[in-house]
Amino acid sequence: MKKSISIIQTQAASSYIGKLCRHFRHKIEATYTPTTGRAIFPFGTCEMIAKPDQLVFDITASKAEDIEKIKGVLVRHLLKFSYKEELIIEWQDDMASSTD
Repeated sequence: MKKSISIIQTQAASSYIGKLCRHFRHKIEATYTPTTGRAIFPFGTCEMIAKPDQLVFDITASKAEDIEKIKGVLVRHLLKFSYKEELIIEWQDDMASSTD
């Protein structure tokens, strides 16, 4: 499996997880609590964790291009929901965990 993680500095992580999962569950399976979320896309999964000052995205998928698809969906939606603050979203990819 391929993996990518982003740790985003924000005080609103719990709120963003709720907004993302409520939005996603119109099309895919998505569940959340105040501190965690999970979105199951047809091509991979994103686990979300809300810490007091961080939002963590942990993506797994079988192919690198599927990781990129999920990143795109997450970033587009998160930027819409976080218009009141400027978030820095950087990814740490672990693409060596298996071959395509």
